[in-house]
Amino acid sequence: MFELDELENKIDEITLDQPFVPNFANKAAVLFIWSTTPYRSEWKFDITAHKKILIDIGHVCQNLYLASESIDAGSCAIGIYDQKLIDQLLGLNGEEEFVLYLAAVGKK
Repeated sequence: MFELDELENKIDEITLDQPFVPNFANKAAVLFIWSTTPYRSEWKFDITAHKKILIDIGHVCQNLYLASESIDAGSCAIGIYDQKLIDQLLGLNGEEEFVLYLAAVGKK
């Protein structure tokens, strides 16, 4: 595990030092992280479960963009990150449950 004061460095490491606006994720007011447990959908939707999961997370993130805009905040979805490191940070096993998407929200 890590110490709480190391969190900013961990976020930078996880988000792979985004090249266009370095360190923006650790400077955000809130960093949303969504995970999935595919089995919860696979038993019902079979192979189409994966498509449904991805579509649903896109809708959730779009609603976050709309909510952020309504309070005059900015939002930025993050789809590129260190999968193993973020799953480990959150205590997810990376196989049965894993992170799908992140979004940073803060002042414009």
